[in-house]
Amino acid sequence: MYARIGTFDVSPENLDELTTLFHAQVVPAFSEHSGFIGYQAFVDRERGRFVGISLWRTRSELEGSVATAQRALNSASNIGAVTVGEPQILEMAFDARAQQ
Repeated sequence: MYARIGTFDVSPENLDELTTLFHAQVVPAFSEHSGFIGYQAFVDRERGRFVGISLWRTRSELEGSVATAQRALNSASNIGAVTVGEPQILEMAFDARAQQ
C-alpha cells in the first residue's frame, strides 16, 4: 500500500471550507481512480493546518491520480491554503492496530 501525504496551512477561519473541499470534491474524484483505498484527514484547528492522506494499492495507481491531486492543490490554493513542502509518497512498512 502507498500513501500520498499533503500538508496545508490555511487561516483557521477557512479550515472548515478546506476540509469540506477535500471531503466533498477531492475524495469523490480520487474514488474514480483504480486502486484508491481511502482518505484520512487530520486538522489542527488552532494553527489552521490540514494533513490529508490518500491511500492506494500500488504506486503506479497512485501516480495515475497525479492530475487529480494537482487539481486539488489548485482548488485548495483558491481558498487561501498554502502547501507545506512537497507532498510525500510513502510505501507502508507495517500497519499495527490496538487489539480489542
